[in-house]
This record gives sequence, structure tokens and C-alpha cells, in this order.
Amino acid sequence: MTTAATPSQPFPVRFYSPTSSVPDSYGRTLGSILAWPDTALEYSHDYIQNLFPLPERSPINPSAPIIDEQTFTTFRSSPELQNQLRNSLRRMLQFYGFEINCSPRGTNAVAEDSAYQVRPGPNFRSASLKWVKRFDHNHLRITRIIRCCRVLGLEIEAAAFFDALLRTVVEKRVVISQKTVMFWRRAAERPLYLAPEEEDDGGRGKEWLYRFEEGKETQGKA
Repeated sequence: MTTAATPSQPFPVRFYSPTSSVPDSYGRTLGSILAWPDTALEYSHDYIQNLFPLPERSPINPSAPIIDEQTFTTFRSSPELQNQLRNSLRRMLQFYGFEINCSPRGTNAVAEDSAYQVRPGPNFRSASLKWVKRFDHNHLRITRIIRCCRVLGLEIEAAAFFDALLRTVVEKRVVISQKTVMFWRRAAERPLYLAPEEEDDGGRGKEWLYRFEEGKETQGKA
């Protein structure tokens, strides 16, 4: 059963709600952005924070939506919202030249480690020209996408994307800076309370994410 978003809920929940489809400040809905051609996705720079918000406020766009504890909890308890987020991930994977190889249950099914893979698609050669280079603004977008998906519950999908990126770097011998790969790895593997740009491995970051990770660790020991 789909629950409609209410005006009191955080913007990411209302923006991603399949029943509400609340537009952003420019009047753009999730569906309209995902229908953009690749050229619009490449040259517009103010949509990615709506598609993939982070717990950390953007220093470049401080008014961009963020993931607060309510957004975190709502997404992780809502298959409908997570399926909408998968649609965004799928569109951006296509933009970067990748495709999803999923189980027969379909690409909106709950992903399983052995059933969900990301691999170069038919358009990889042309699409990769946008971002397979030493430095590019899309590298920051990719870091954001991986972190957002992990925080909002798409851990398997985020890991599959990261694995595909690493295979691209190693197998195709592309020149991408080591610092970029480090940020991708941090986004994919660090505890959720540590942002990729955080240099203190002993930091605690967002307290509610720290509590969440502590809870997981406690459950794992039980």
C-alpha cells in the first residue's frame, strides 16, 4: 500500500513520493528530470542534489535539500520510495554508460548480492566520454550517488555501482585520479556517519547515523 506524502514531511520524501510528485523550486518533478536527454543531465548542475540528497549540507548550494533523520527513516521503511530512488539510479547509470543486470524478478525487485550487477551497456563507449578522464565534475556526482543510495537503503545497488566503476578503472585502464577513486571508495565502504570528505576516521559525523551504525553492530554481535 502506498502512503501519500504530507506537507509536513521533508522535501526529499515529497519529491520522491509516487503519489505526490512535489516539484522542486524550479517546478521540475522527479519524472520530468528523469525524462531529460543526456545533454540536459550533463549541463544542468542544480538537479543532482534533488535526485540524490546527502546528510551533509552542500557548500556549493547550501539551500539544497538534505537527508535528515526523518527522511532516512521514511525511505528505509518505504519500498515505494526506494523503488523511485532506483529509477533515478537507473537513469544516471544509463547516462554514464552502464546497465543493470538484475534477477528475473525485475529491476524494481529488492536487490540481492548475487542477482544485482552493474556493467557497461551498449552506449558505454560514447557515454563514458563525458566522465572517463582524470578530472571531471561528474566524479563528484558519482560520489554523491553512491553515498545517497547507501544512506537511503540501497546498499547493494551502491556496492554494485562502485564495483562497476572499479572494473572500469582497472580493466579499461582509464586515467581517473587516485583521489577521485579514494572518494568513491569512502562513499561505498565507510560507516554511514562518516562523509567521504571527512578526514578524521575517528569522527562521529551525524549523531543519528552513528547510532544507526552502532545498532547494526550490536545486532551483529547478538
